[in-house]
Amino acid sequence: LLEKTWEDGKFGHRGLSEHTGPPTTLAATSIIALSQLLQTSYLFNFRSNLIQIVVRQANNHSSDDVRLACCHALSVLFTKDVQGEASLEAVRRMAKMVKERHNQQGGRGIHPDVMNTWLSLPLRIHEDEAMAAKIAAQVKKKRAKKSEEAKATQDIENEMKEGEATVDKLELAKNQADTLHAVILTYFRILKVQDGAAEQIDSKVVDSNLLPCALRGLAKFSHLIHLDAVVDLLEVLKKLLENGDRLSTDSCVHCILCALKTLRGPGRDTIPVDMKQYLIPLYGILPRIGIPTNESSLPSTNADDAQSNDEGKVIEEVIQCLDHAFLQRRELSSTRLAGFLKRLACSSLHCMPTSSVPLLACTRQIASRYSSSSSSKIERMLENEEDIVAEGVFSPDAEDPEHSNSHATSLWELSLLKYHVHPKVAEQSSNMAEGKLLKLPGEAPSKLCAQMKRDAREGHIEQKPMWKKH
Repeated sequence: LLEKTWEDGKFGHRGLSEHTGPPTTLAATSIIALSQLLQTSYLFNFRSNLIQIVVRQANNHSSDDVRLACCHALSVLFTKDVQGEASLEAVRRMAKMVKERHNQQGGRGIHPDVMNTWLSLPLRIHEDEAMAAKIAAQVKKKRAKKSEEAKATQDIENEMKEGEATVDKLELAKNQADTLHAVILTYFRILKVQDGAAEQIDSKVVDSNLLPCALRGLAKFSHLIHLDAVVDLLEVLKKLLENGDRLSTDSCVHCILCALKTLRGPGRDTIPVDMKQYLIPLYGILPRIGIPTNESSLPSTNADDAQSNDEGKVIEEVIQCLDHAFLQRRELSSTRLAGFLKRLACSSLHCMPTSSVPLLACTRQIASRYSSSSSSKIERMLENEEDIVAEGVFSPDAEDPEHSNSHATSLWELSLLKYHVHPKVAEQSSNMAEGKLLKLPGEAPSKLCAQMKRDAREGHIEQKPMWKKH
């Protein structure tokens, strides 16, 4: 009945002759009821029918309420499914839909919300472990086929497991392995199509709305794939970054973050990859942060909200990139480190306060970690330029931070930011100029980023009371 109600009113009151227009209120209510039914009763006998309808309408472009309800239902299904069977069925249907639409329309027919639901998958099985589980399951099946008694015993055990609602670890490993294979294959297909398009088109900005989603998912699940696939992934990311000027800021940052997270995974020390080929694009992308663009892959009814949400997400990803590059590993090149500190200080000048405060906090955190090193010259950058012994000329337009010669200049941007109209920006710049340490975890860059985003939504600017004696 719910399915029939949706089919009758999914194109509005004009009927099925015109495939445009939002659905009727009754039809939208029916599809939302179906999505709720999938969340609460995913072990329902007609689960396949529910998954088919919800997956198809998760890409609904005529009604945001219907799309968000279906995507939320799929995310809840992925989280609650302990055996992995329903999740595997849903992922396969979604992968098939993405493949068909992506081949026909270059990815423009798939909404990013559909791909973002895969981030809720609780995948924990490595591909090598999954292969061992498959072999063990095949051996167990062969042993069960040898005698009818063993087969009858196996059927009884299966019925008992269904009655007790227990989790079969071998079956779970097999389902998660198949799910991981479908997800990674879809991500790689998006990257390959994007890489091929970037090589063919020279003048236009080549970007897909699914590229950031694929990179975000690969960054989360890259530790579960084997090393051969990791090498291919890093090679594709390197080719994408070579055409970084044709990609949006969001896509470039996601490429770098995905590569850095992949290189930090277990067993990645054996991969002969130089971090420099990912740090140089990160250095070049910093001036683009905070510049208004129309390349946002997150459409919204309000352009200002879309721009602020996109900038906030980019800042979060940049902070994670800097954390992986300089805090979770030891940077041995003091020249490269000085170049990044100078570039971060320059970028904080033109950014909005919601972006400038986290960037300054991240700059303080990096500087405080390396300032104690005997070979570090960070403290000299906080002095007056007249007191610095010149070591050449500073090159702000250098592509490589090691060629910028940042030791020949000072962080004079802090003296300007100290008089910023926003008190948080002025406080961060003053504390860095005075060499004060961050008060963690209260002043952690990620926490300040979330706090500044919340204050911007509410229109709140914290002011400290000034007491004067009369």
